[in-house]
Formats: sequence, C-alpha cells, structure tokens
Amino acid sequence: MQPTVKANDLALHFATPMMQREYDGADDLNRALSKLLLGMEKNDRNKVSGTTNVGGYHSDTKLFERPEPEIAAFRTLVQEAVVDFTSAYIQETCSEPPSNLKMRVWGWGIVMRKGDSNFQHVHPDARVSGVYYVSVPGWEKTHSLDDPQGSIMFCDPRPRAHMNRHENQLTEIIVDPKPGLMLLFPSYYEHAVIPFRGGGARISIAFNGYF
Repeated sequence: MQPTVKANDLALHFATPMMQREYDGADDLNRALSKLLLGMEKNDRNKVSGTTNVGGYHSDTKLFERPEPEIAAFRTLVQEAVVDFTSAYIQETCSEPPSNLKMRVWGWGIVMRKGDSNFQHVHPDARVSGVYYVSVPGWEKTHSLDDPQGSIMFCDPRPRAHMNRHENQLTEIIVDPKPGLMLLFPSYYEHAVIPFRGGGARISIAFNGYF
C-alpha cells in the first residue's frame, strides 16, 4: 500500500522581524528636523569619524539629548515605536520575557548628498536598531531593482544560508525610503545604504535601543 500524506506544515524557523511604521501629519516635524540637521551639518561637518558612512554627515550619538522641541517630539515617537517593536520581538524570540526590562535609546542624524552611501554593517552595541526618514528627494519616483539608489538594503543574517546557493536565491531585501517612514529591526540584521545619486539632501535619523 502506498502511503499518503497526512499532514504537511511549513514553518519559518528563526525568522527576522522588521517593523515598518508610517506617520501622517509629519510634514511640520520633518521641516523642523531638516532645518536643525542641515544647520548641524554646516557647523559640525566631519565631526564624527570611524562610522560606516561613505561621505555625508554623521552627527554625534547624543542627538536625543538636545533641547529643541522637535527633538523632544521625535524622541517620543522613537520611544513609543521601540517599546512596540521590542514587545513583539521578545514575544517571538524569547521563551519568557527578560526580567527588569529597561530600555535605553540613543540616536544620531545623517545627511547624504550625491554619491554618498553607507556600507554593510550591524550595530553590535545595541539590541534594537532603527531609522526614520526626514527628507528623501525624489522619493515619489518608483525605484527599479536595477536602480534602487538611496534605498536601504538588508542582507540575509543567516551566514550558512549562503552555503551552496541555488539559482536566483534571494539574499538581500531592498526597502525604498520616504519621508515619515520608520523602520525597526534587530541590531544584528546586516544592512547598507545604496549610493544616493539624487539632488538635494537625503536626511535620516538612526537610533539604537538596548535592554
């Protein structure tokens, strides 16, 4: 007698969570953040060295400690998003919640211009990382897979998944940025920014959380 299939379940083991959060009514906040970060770029150019940026401006990591009201408003958005993401992340990855969970969050501003990029990296000093897009010139245009300039690229975090790769295996995921978009992901999730070739300034705020 030939056996028949009784059950056939496909499970995803050790999937990598990522949260995309979009905001309505962020135009005024984005304008204020743009003005602030462009002023910081002018006064503090090349203040931070040893980053993964290739060109562009990278502020120090104390951005959230600044006194401007737009920073206070943005910090609140980040803290709320980090709590929401971390709750889901812990539920999916921990057998039970960590004890005495306390979150510390810090961030920095990045301004990119034509030709600037960010090479592949992780954030080893954090557990949760994210980015918020303040200004992305030309974001309304649909990026093709052949020309995803200025987009963020995530790489398969499983090193052994690259062993004996089969034809057309996906090892990168590209997300197109736009103003008001926030992405959150585990800090081990390797990522990069494809060279930005547009006009104007591509402005974002990156952040980390540790618990």
